[in-house]
Amino acid sequence: MMMNRGELSRHQLQGWVANRYYYQISIPLKDAALISQCPDRAVRRHWLHRLLDQDGRTGSEGGIEAWINLGEAVGLSRTELISERQVLPGVRFAVDAYVNLVRWGSWQDGVCASLTELFAPGIHRERLNSWPTHYPWVDPAGLAYFRSRLEVARQDGRHGLALVLDHCDTPASQDRAVRIVKFKLEVLWAMLDAMYLAYVVGMPPFFNVAGD
Repeated sequence: MMMNRGELSRHQLQGWVANRYYYQISIPLKDAALISQCPDRAVRRHWLHRLLDQDGRTGSEGGIEAWINLGEAVGLSRTELISERQVLPGVRFAVDAYVNLVRWGSWQDGVCASLTELFAPGIHRERLNSWPTHYPWVDPAGLAYFRSRLEVARQDGRHGLALVLDHCDTPASQDRAVRIVKFKLEVLWAMLDAMYLAYVVGMPPFFNVAGD
């Protein structure tokens, strides 16, 4: 909400982009883990495009490259972003927990966790509407990631929901689906909490430990 209201400083916006980069590069790992768990060929074939959407394919660099371009648009160098030096421990821990949920759980768990994508188009649209006004110093070309996700996220969300409705057909499996979505939301909140402490409250990790 602070971002959408234009209340973030340049440093804070850069911190958000740098930390969300770790989430972006982990999505293909999560999707590959889901595919490796799934015995259904049709599901695997359809889900594969999510991995390629992030990693890229011939003729399309993909979402990770688009996020790097966003990083450059807010003033981060490609080297700085890829180095992951700015990734907070809390963010790394939360994202890794998400990947491990899919890696060690069932493929249905991974699909359920993806349902937060149902909310993504509205979130991306809000960023496209607010950033040019509140952050005019950001190169508009860097917003391509948000534009590219409007329709892709809508389609992916519908597909994921259809799979959940099809496979979670007992009270027990439906209850687990709800708990998995709640877990994913907690992952996203944990990421925001870590960034809020570091960039808004001014309490980065190990702030009371002397060092360089």
